[in-house]
Amino acid sequence: MEERIQYNGIDVIKFIMAVFVVVLHTHPLEGISEPLNFLLSDVIGRAAVPFFFAVTGFLLEQKMTGAKGQTREVVCGYVRRILSLYVIWTLIYLPIIVWDKLIDGQGSLQHGIFTMLRDFLFAGSYAHLWYLPAAVVGVLLTAVLTKYTKERNAAALLLLLFGMGLLTQSYFGLLKNILPGDGVMWQAMKAVKKIMVTCRNGIFFGSIFIYMGKWIAGHKIRLGGGVTAAGLIVSTALLAMEERYLRESGFVREQDMYLMLLPTAFFLTLAAIQLPVKADTGFLRKMSMNIFYVHMIFKFIYRKIVQNNNGSNVGLFLTTLTGAVIIAYVMYRVETKSRK
Repeated sequence: MEERIQYNGIDVIKFIMAVFVVVLHTHPLEGISEPLNFLLSDVIGRAAVPFFFAVTGFLLEQKMTGAKGQTREVVCGYVRRILSLYVIWTLIYLPIIVWDKLIDGQGSLQHGIFTMLRDFLFAGSYAHLWYLPAAVVGVLLTAVLTKYTKERNAAALLLLLFGMGLLTQSYFGLLKNILPGDGVMWQAMKAVKKIMVTCRNGIFFGSIFIYMGKWIAGHKIRLGGGVTAAGLIVSTALLAMEERYLRESGFVREQDMYLMLLPTAFFLTLAAIQLPVKADTGFLRKMSMNIFYVHMIFKFIYRKIVQNNNGSNVGLFLTTLTGAVIIAYVMYRVETKSRK
């Protein structure tokens, strides 16, 4: 197995993208500079989670390559760990979930409880926590497909699922023009949405990026630094144009999935893999994960205390990021001491 030090660049980029997740969830420049806010929050910030998925696929493939004949053990170990994290963080966020669904919720108590259970199973127990079950489902789906089908067939099926997800999200306006509103297919899709809530999950979203990372690792894909940088710049620019066009055209219903996220995540993952970092980045690895998990607590607190942002989200962003960094560092120190 290749030395882990060769992939320290992943930890650096993961930390940066964890900060951009906070940017995505707070839109700090809204009301100050709409073009810059759009670029930072809706374009760069939107690429963070696909990058996390791709890195997961890459690192799991590296681990399975080093543990020949133990693919099942590696996958099952990952699934158990992520599901444990999902349960733990759901319990941590439970007071906020109860507040949102039962106290501030507009429906009945029964409806609120039903929504909590449905979201836990299908949509994610709270805002950003959807990523954890999506990663589990995506890893399992990718593992099964790559084991029992040819590589090109697996890729084609995952691209098809991603395309179906696009039609329910950013390309929804196109779907409305294709399917009759009273047709069987439209009614079936409405029924599925009531259960799954969104296609932002491991089946339609996460799996293709996990497969991408796995493919990069399996084929040892590497590009020159200049080519990677150019590809990342061009794909990010195309992502920005795609988002802007679809929004202005009125196509967008949900904003998680865009076609140009595919090349953007691809080149961003290659950039992280190829980034020459010799220093130990374990600290950044832990901090990026902790910031991702805790930051929504501070967003919730700020929103409840400060009702009026005076047209700016700067305070929201700074409070959320500062609180998340402090708690993330405390978590890191506690974990470090517990291992001694």
